Amino acid sequence: MKATCRALAIALVLAPAASFATKIPIPIEGATLNVSLQFQPQLLVNEAGTPDGTSASFDVYVRRTRLLVNGDVGPNFTYLLQVDNPNFGKYGNFTGRALVQDAWVGWAPTGITGPTVIYIDAGILLVPFSHHLLESTTNFVTADVQADAFRMPGNAFPAFRDTGVQIRGWLLNKKVGFRGGAFEGYTPAAQTLGGAPANTNTAAGANCAPATVGSCITPKRNPMFSGFVNFDVIGSEEGGWLYGAYKWAKDPVLSVGVAGQYQSKATKNAFGNLADIQVYSADVYLNFPMTEAAELVAEGTAYVNANGTGSANTGLGLSGNVGYRFGSIAPYVAYDYFAAKDCDQGSLTAAQIVTCIGKTGTLGTNHAADSRNFKAGLNFFFNKNLNHLNVEFQINHGTSAYGPQAINAGNAAYAPLSLDPATPSGPRRTIGSLISLAQPAYKSLLVHWNFLF
Repeated sequence: MKATCRALAIALVLAPAASFATKIPIPIEGATLNVSLQFQPQLLVNEAGTPDGTSASFDVYVRRTRLLVNGDVGPNFTYLLQVDNPNFGKYGNFTGRALVQDAWVGWAPTGITGPTVIYIDAGILLVPFSHHLLESTTNFVTADVQADAFRMPGNAFPAFRDTGVQIRGWLLNKKVGFRGGAFEGYTPAAQTLGGAPANTNTAAGANCAPATVGSCITPKRNPMFSGFVNFDVIGSEEGGWLYGAYKWAKDPVLSVGVAGQYQSKATKNAFGNLADIQVYSADVYLNFPMTEAAELVAEGTAYVNANGTGSANTGLGLSGNVGYRFGSIAPYVAYDYFAAKDCDQGSLTAAQIVTCIGKTGTLGTNHAADSRNFKAGLNFFFNKNLNHLNVEFQINHGTSAYGPQAINAGNAAYAPLSLDPATPSGPRRTIGSLISLAQPAYKSLLVHWNFLF
């Protein structure tokens, strides 16, 4: 039973944080219940983030406030429930309230521990987009998740969660980890509630009208299929629900992974036509301990994002980071890159070419969401990944989760005037997109405190 509890606690946030989960005795034979709390206060300073765009904005808010309950029922069943109150108070917005973020049950026919385990999970699940997006929010190299290179805009997946059924587990003495299945994905409901066709570059056709051909995304209500496989070339990092960057271990780990997502006719391209959603990723992760008191961590992910012809979110994304921990301090750097795929002008009409690449004095849809974002920081560990503080400097160029680019009417009730882009002198092309993005570069300072018990 102790081994079972320990394995389940690892699924919570990875060791060593798991050992601090409170085990609560319950009057059910063969069942366990563990409770953990997570708080992540943040201070964020964004250059030119005020409404008039002339001054830095200062925000103190709680990035995550989580209550997590998990356990097992006998030797074959696992359950997990997590409630979160994300971004409470960010940009002075206190309208958000707690939501059920994870709620799933898993059945392992041959048992939940051992060198080979196969689960069948069902409920609200973390969609397996890549190794990095399957890491614990307590244990990134950077202060928070790097998601700028990954593009599935207009989706209804809170924190990359969706309802679905998947097969998950590990094989070959924990050398291969896998998970994947069928998820709800994009739906007409999400299209209607969003006020515009999901993931489109036009504002027409906000509602699904079955009598109007092409007005509904997912007209056949096809599910989204998603899968991820992780291969541990050296060492092993399998056996839990999530991965983690720092391990405080003696043995090195080198892994490579691939993932893919597909849903038929789930979006609309730049010209209002239905298109398939496809996102594929390949990643590499390295943890190289020098001693138990020092370790090098590096990871990189490439995303091929396909969201329809002419979409600003169809293109190549690259994300990477490197951190080196010596004792209780870990300096790090990280970079995120995204460049949209150029329009094939030979296959487009004159009007579509204008929509895609723009014309003199206007921007087209094609490179409107490109990005080049850099981070550098220090991570101060008070108690490993249970209690640590990040101080992170950022330069955000183009689309970004930080900077005035991330402030809008939906989350702050204003958009900074600084966001008015410089008008280009001619059509937007590949060379131009590499030099001049839709938004200039802005600096940010993020102080992030993770506390888990």
